[in-house]
Amino acid sequence: MATQRLLTCSFLVLLCSFAACEDRRADKAYLRGDYDKAVVDVQFLAHSGEARAQYDLGLMYDKGQGVPQSDAEALQWYERAAEQGEPRAQYNLGLMHLNGQGVPPDLVTAYYWVSLSASHGNQHAMDARDYISEKMSAEQIAEGKRRVREYEEQLAQRKSCVACSLFSGKPAP
Repeated sequence: MATQRLLTCSFLVLLCSFAACEDRRADKAYLRGDYDKAVVDVQFLAHSGEARAQYDLGLMYDKGQGVPQSDAEALQWYERAAEQGEPRAQYNLGLMHLNGQGVPPDLVTAYYWVSLSASHGNQHAMDARDYISEKMSAEQIAEGKRRVREYEEQLAQRKSCVACSLFSGKPAP
């Protein structure tokens, strides 16, 4: 069992180092303005489940850099990253819901995503949360806060289950 865990950990380290190389390559291409090259590397990482790359791809669709501008695609990639806890994606997703960009305007959902980003210390998100809450009823704010609590409880539960499974040798639920 220990050998299996060692092999699994070694594979994960190798996979992470490969992803880090891809990530650096995509960053360099993006900074050079070579969006066509950057999008290829970012798409690979995003489809592999890397939250930062999913955010980056959402941003590229949002701005039309290396890909055709698409609110629907931006929304999809921001959601994937935001659900994994990427605070910049949570903030942008909240703004999309606030402004009705690719979705019908929804203050509660905007408040929810922006609040999650604010909980990571994002000052812009804190300001946006205050702005959004001024437009909401007390019931809407309570619903937004309930969603935030539910998300955080689910996240804590997922993290504890993954950590337990790694050290116990049992598969995660």
